[in-house]
Amino acid sequence: MRKSRSEAAETRERIVSTASKMFLEKGLESVGMRDIMAAAGLTPGGFYRHFESKEQLICEANSAAFDHLMEMFAAKTAGKSADEALEIVVTLYLNQSRQEGDTFLCPLSMNGGELSHCVPEVRAVAFSGYQRMVEFIADRVTHVSTVEALAVAGGVVSTMVGAVTMANLAPTKAAASAILSNAHGVIRALLSVPVAKTEAVAKARVGGAKKLSVR
Repeated sequence: MRKSRSEAAETRERIVSTASKMFLEKGLESVGMRDIMAAAGLTPGGFYRHFESKEQLICEANSAAFDHLMEMFAAKTAGKSADEALEIVVTLYLNQSRQEGDTFLCPLSMNGGELSHCVPEVRAVAFSGYQRMVEFIADRVTHVSTVEALAVAGGVVSTMVGAVTMANLAPTKAAASAILSNAHGVIRALLSVPVAKTEAVAKARVGGAKKLSVR
């Protein structure tokens, strides 16, 4: 019996949700289509009725992960001051692998190394996720100009992603905690010190930041 459009949409959403979780927890290369379909309770042959390729699924899975990340940031910071919101976002991101309850994982810190070797379409989704985080943080950096806020936010996001990546590689929990704690200290200092209006800051708009707009 042929499935209705609503049933097909629900099945597709289940595949994307399952894939997103598996990619973030196990990596892109190690998770196959058969693994995802089995985890979603579906037969392997049904995959190509919904997706043209694994790359298309990675794009949609990562997009869904970034949507969840940004929705969570918005919910957790609603009604908070700019400074409070920044502290919440940084704390949540740096501790993402250790959160209980409504957990999340970011594709950039979990799969960044693999994403850099993917096809342009996959990398574009990943970079778009980076831009969304930069914009979210820049909107809350209120003590400097728009250009400077974007530069600061880019530094904050890059530091967070790098710190979580390195913490995941650390041989002990103590080493991981030290990496995350050090990064948090650097980010707090970065957010509290006004950025000088230099040519270097102005050039921060090159290569992606200039595409961002602070609302």
